[in-house]
Amino acid sequence: MLSLNALSMALAWLVENRPLNTVGMLLVGSFAVLNALLGAWLAWRLLKEPTPASRPAPAASAEAGP
Repeated sequence: MLSLNALSMALAWLVENRPLNTVGMLLVGSFAVLNALLGAWLAWRLLKEPTPASRPAPAASAEAGP
């Protein structure tokens, strides 16, 4: 997640401080959109993953000896 934040900051700096032509703006814009989508997907997965306490305990195997 921190690398996505760093990428977002670098893309914003690039757009503000460098003159870009149309191809450069499309390239930076596509990276920014993909960065936002990936960050949202990772955040969604983080929120949807069950906590270890809520997971059911594995069943004991019948093959296990005393």
